[in-house]
Amino acid sequence: MTLKLTLNVNKIWATYFFSKIGYMLFANFVYGKMTTLGDTSRYFGGRTAWESDWFYSSTSMMDSFASLSGSLMGPYLGNLPFMTLSFLGVYYPLSKITLSKRQLYFVLIMLSFPSFGVWTSIASKEAVGVFYLGVILAGYIDLYERDPIKNKALFLLAVYLMLVFKAQYSIGVLALFLFTWLGRRFSLNSGLKLFTFVVAVAIGLLALYLARDIIDSLSKMMPAHFRKDAGSTRENAIWVEQYDFFKNAAYGMYIAFVGPTVHEALSKPTHMLAWIESMVILGAFGMLTLKYILTVAIRSKFNVMFICGFSLAAFWILLVHYPFGALNPGSAIRYRESFYAFLVILFFFMYRNAIVPFSTRRYSRSVNDYHDESGYGRPGSVT
Repeated sequence: MTLKLTLNVNKIWATYFFSKIGYMLFANFVYGKMTTLGDTSRYFGGRTAWESDWFYSSTSMMDSFASLSGSLMGPYLGNLPFMTLSFLGVYYPLSKITLSKRQLYFVLIMLSFPSFGVWTSIASKEAVGVFYLGVILAGYIDLYERDPIKNKALFLLAVYLMLVFKAQYSIGVLALFLFTWLGRRFSLNSGLKLFTFVVAVAIGLLALYLARDIIDSLSKMMPAHFRKDAGSTRENAIWVEQYDFFKNAAYGMYIAFVGPTVHEALSKPTHMLAWIESMVILGAFGMLTLKYILTVAIRSKFNVMFICGFSLAAFWILLVHYPFGALNPGSAIRYRESFYAFLVILFFFMYRNAIVPFSTRRYSRSVNDYHDESGYGRPGSVT
């Protein structure tokens, strides 16, 4: 029975890998004929390859390795190493979670939508982003399960790449790791975890308040980085008055994740497809969240780590993504793919831990993650 299940799972992963190859070919031979594939062509050109800053400049690093890959494998197969990196960024964290075939199918379908498939199957910073965030997430799963982080060298490499490519993501990642580490290290009960979460939120808000003028000035500079003659770039109406960055943060985080507005979706077929994809993603998150809320209402207890831990990570990642995606739906969708798999797998992992019964040995170690209506964590089953 175990051998049969393993063979079936391997077939699923083989199918997913070949779907990535399919997206790589589609990107080069179809999608790339209709629009520009980001900076992929310049990476293969190696404009700044192996310059003195290649090990700390993300663009120079991409130029260096993509030009090497392209020279060895050609302009099409040169994408293969980057596609493989993104595949590993999905496979590695999911390999640490015990999943049924149905659950694995669900997660991989979520990670097979066209935008994610295209932008992470070519030589792109997004493909590298899926890799390093996937490795970091695998380390987080070890921490969550009270195990030592496996393959520390690979984990440190992933942290290094994150700091080179998207250092701003480290805020959300660090908040998630610290919150979980404190809970595990000091065996905090649910009440103390909630208190820790409140303190973390207060510290975050204080930091944003103290840096409000710097953040406001930087937001006013963002429109200069978007070409006004680009077809999808919006007129800047979001950062006009002082502190608009904060006033419009909620909408900005939403539109930077979704990409096109409804009006934009109705005006262009490609925008419509991207909008539908985003709505399906939000709908899937929403249905699982609604199911969990109903479970909480019935059982009168909730998983603190799921609610608070995921909220910390998602908030900070979406906040730092917002300036890069609010003015252009294409940029919003493309940049989103770097952290999309991280959020999907993290959500599903924590959601699954919150839903499964306490009676299973694997999850009994996380009993203090739950909070009931009396204010004390206690064992029980949540189905």
